[in-house]
Amino acid sequence: MLLLDTSRYPVEDRAEILRGGLAELAGVDLAPLDGDAAMKLRFRAWDMGDGCSLLNAQSSGFHFSRRPSDESPVIGFSMMPTGGARFSQSERQEIVPGGGMFIAEMNEKFTCQFAQGSEGINLQVPLDVLDIPLRDVRKAAEWLPLSPVYSLASQHLLTLLRYTKQFDAPQPAAQHAALHVMRALIKSFGTE
Repeated sequence: MLLLDTSRYPVEDRAEILRGGLAELAGVDLAPLDGDAAMKLRFRAWDMGDGCSLLNAQSSGFHFSRRPSDESPVIGFSMMPTGGARFSQSERQEIVPGGGMFIAEMNEKFTCQFAQGSEGINLQVPLDVLDIPLRDVRKAAEWLPLSPVYSLASQHLLTLLRYTKQFDAPQPAAQHAALHVMRALIKSFGTE
């Protein structure tokens, strides 16, 4: 489902629409890179069931941050099909190339910057639905590119997004399959 497309608004209104719209939709503070008033952002989201959601953002480049919340922990499995990102949370700072992945604790403070012409995918899964201890998720987040399941997980997110965009709805077994792959990604580090 399309939630926001700045190309539908006059350039002079986009900055305010981004500030208000995304803060309300995704709970983030957003600013265009280098004060780009003509910034373009297309933001879509789909309900995957059990509190899981799939988000997709295509952008001319932006910087966003999230303040901590009192919500139950939600894990974001994020992938950059094109462009790249800089991501920072707690002690972890990452430069994520196009095709790369990172893991975010969505209920905790973080900052992220999408490069010009970037696209991002974020599969958000409540920690209780993921059913893996947070310490194991944090260990995986720290060493993610070293996982033997890393490229499989990246390809799975791309395939999931392509199908979901094509039909504007997730495939009926998508949540089950995605959870299977993301659990394997985390467990590939020998966590218990």
